[in-house]
Amino acid sequence: MAIKNIMILSGLIFLTVSEYAYSKARYPKIYPFIPFKVSDIYNSVENLSEDKDFVFNFIDINSMNLSKAKTKLKPWTSSYWPLNRGLIADPYKNTVRGYYLSTKFLSWSRNFNVYSRRKKGVFKNVDKLTEGQLATMAPSEKYDILLGDKTFDLTSRLWDYTQKWGNKKEFGFLSKLSLVGEDALSIAKEMVGFGWYESVDDAFADAYQLRGSLAVDEANRLVKEGQFSSVESAMPMAIQNAIADSKNYVLEKKNNLIALWEGICHGWSTAAGIVPRPRKTVKIELPDGRKLTFYPEDIKALTSLLWANSLIQDNKYLDSNTGKNIGGGVISEGLRCNLENPRLDKWGRFYDNKPDPFNKDHSPRCVGVHPAIWHLGLVNLIGKQGRSFVVEQKIGSEVDNHPMYAYKMSYFNPRTGNFSKSLENNIIQIDQYDQFKKFRSPRAKYIVGVETEMTYLDWVRPKRRKTNNERNDVEVKKSMMYDLELDENYDIVGGQWRALITGLDIFSDFAGDNDSVEEKNHNQPDFFWVITKDWKPFFNELTDIETWGDTTKAPPLSWKKRAFGAHSFIYHQKYVFSTGQKCKIIHKRTGKTREVSCEYELPKPQPLVNVVNKLIELAQ
Repeated sequence: MAIKNIMILSGLIFLTVSEYAYSKARYPKIYPFIPFKVSDIYNSVENLSEDKDFVFNFIDINSMNLSKAKTKLKPWTSSYWPLNRGLIADPYKNTVRGYYLSTKFLSWSRNFNVYSRRKKGVFKNVDKLTEGQLATMAPSEKYDILLGDKTFDLTSRLWDYTQKWGNKKEFGFLSKLSLVGEDALSIAKEMVGFGWYESVDDAFADAYQLRGSLAVDEANRLVKEGQFSSVESAMPMAIQNAIADSKNYVLEKKNNLIALWEGICHGWSTAAGIVPRPRKTVKIELPDGRKLTFYPEDIKALTSLLWANSLIQDNKYLDSNTGKNIGGGVISEGLRCNLENPRLDKWGRFYDNKPDPFNKDHSPRCVGVHPAIWHLGLVNLIGKQGRSFVVEQKIGSEVDNHPMYAYKMSYFNPRTGNFSKSLENNIIQIDQYDQFKKFRSPRAKYIVGVETEMTYLDWVRPKRRKTNNERNDVEVKKSMMYDLELDENYDIVGGQWRALITGLDIFSDFAGDNDSVEEKNHNQPDFFWVITKDWKPFFNELTDIETWGDTTKAPPLSWKKRAFGAHSFIYHQKYVFSTGQKCKIIHKRTGKTREVSCEYELPKPQPLVNVVNKLIELAQ
């Protein structure tokens, strides 16, 4: 029975579907329960597309045939190269066990022990290996052999990273822990000198770099209790007290596990949509006459590592004065959902029922990317420009990046759920029967239902195939439902995700059953990101090295020394670069936790870009 209104006869009160549902629950004042500003939506799309003339009118999108599109260059399938296997330092042997399965036989420590045995056996006898044995080595091992590096520098660095992360997580790369905060006063004075704060006291009260260190908190306490008139005068005693108190704290313990999903999917998924597909096997003669075989999968692995550990993975940041990019190459939209069990609202949709446990902010994360931004991102990036982008295709704390390839949109009447090829039948005016009326943009006059099927490339187990082409790819299709809000000119000004095509069977509450017969659709993406159009400068080749003339033979031996510079790249997460972090410490006696400022030196070993680019060229 389809009932549109509830009538309470005693008070003659009429409640619409939207009003009834909202009256039964109190939701946080964030999206989807308050609308995004239209200007924020458009700014996001312009930023993502790097196009001031991006398409945003619903009628124009359809007249330009942008409701269906594919990328100009099809991304290629590969592995995400699991960290528990040493990333691309894994020989990826064919076994009966699943490559990505979690068992004690496939733990990172067991894999590290296998590597240790290889060092003593295979690596020391590399000159005695046959061409067939060389062909079965790990991608990074082949790269080291190609350079004539019998120390296997790149391979060793990858396993060293795996071991440190497995044992201590990020604390394995800790370079500075501001437990006491002896330098807090000088930092505060610098901030005042920069004009960021009017006084040292203001800096102490608000500066992120200072918050959490024991001396800062102690100085604030001494001032608050009236023992000193300013934090500056209180600092000597505060430091003395903090040094004594610091003995009671230890770093938070970390487990010795590596999550199955951890790897370099961020490298594969970005490179796969931009870098030409390695299509054939490349054989290069070593100085002793043996042939070294690089399969397409080996070249994909080296490419993925290069892209994963390069500075292109930083967010793009434009200098306000020059307009030049002084950051990385990533332009992103959406936020990672870190809640373990986000609640469902009255319409069956995930929402952020409490603040994010890591960032401490209450932002729309678990609701997914705003559907208007998602829709316009697809239309302008893939449809108008033919560019691939990276999608985290599910809501949750695990990160699972994939390169986008195609999309197809169908439209339906959001009131009836009926699909029609005629837009006139699908676009309806917002009225009292719209369950999301309370949450619509003030500019919204119409709504239209959208079912979008996205197609992305999936990761697969690496195999030593001699050739690779589009037929070897593994595609995944997922459909999602949402509506778009249109203003009087049919410009897209907002939208709402739909777990059910027509909303919620709201009267299920009366039957005592909250489960709808229709299965809920939660396929909205967690976040997505695109690499800037100007990505090439991040992969400039070294020009002051010997020429690799005859590519049928190994590169000059001088390349080995130059490659060590790429292998030893360290990424500094420091406050001077605005990349400082927080570390959790625990009081040994009370068990209470707190956060203090800390810095890291993260190893990001990369293959030499000259080698990778040449292998890609030879594999065409």
